[in-house]
Amino acid sequence: IMARRMTLEGARVKAVLEIMPFSTGLIRNKVQCLDDFNIPLKFNHTITRIKGGKRVEGVTIAQVDKNLQVIPETEEEISCDTILLSIGLIPENEITREAGIKLDPVTRGPVVNENRETEVEGIFACGNVLHVHDLADFVTEEGEIVGRAVGEYLKKNRKFRSQSIKIVPGDNIAYVVPQHIDFLIPGRKKIKIFMRVKKPAEKVMITFKDDKGGILASYKKVIVTPGEMVSVYLPEVLLEDRFKNIT
Repeated sequence: IMARRMTLEGARVKAVLEIMPFSTGLIRNKVQCLDDFNIPLKFNHTITRIKGGKRVEGVTIAQVDKNLQVIPETEEEISCDTILLSIGLIPENEITREAGIKLDPVTRGPVVNENRETEVEGIFACGNVLHVHDLADFVTEEGEIVGRAVGEYLKKNRKFRSQSIKIVPGDNIAYVVPQHIDFLIPGRKKIKIFMRVKKPAEKVMITFKDDKGGILASYKKVIVTPGEMVSVYLPEVLLEDRFKNIT
């Protein structure tokens, strides 16, 4: 997005470097911001040296291997006067830590149930503090989930399952939110599960299995990428209290 903005403001963007072998952003952003403006995107590349005194005069870039280590013989020089760094988003959870709330090592946000309630009763989380979202629509949806859940909590109108059902990330799944399902909610037909994959894949089948390997639900996806959050529904009717884990 910034590469496009710089181009529209009159700059000449010589390249966008991505250290991973795939795009970590939204596909439509790559198409609309890079492809449509003929801005080169170099995968498996990083900056190894910045040249200049009082200001930037150029950079040395190089390819990296599968372990993200620089391949020396691939170095090349690019003259430039500006470098923009994209360092990603990290949820700020200092208050969460101080409250003694358990954090997910992948999302860096709190571990929550389907109501987005943390493992400390009465404390809820939603939005980018929980996990980084692609779209504001998902943040709004999560806020609505929390709003309803807080209302039920304050009214003490909640019925717990006999045991919590843990949702465990399977092959090529980096994380899932929520991480566990705790409640029996009258009239609820399905639970929306958010997840991200570790690497891109095409023509995939996302499958939920019980702790004995039985298939609960399956969903076909044409393509999945780490840069785009995947969401699917887990039907309530398939959940049984005898389940301890769902993968």
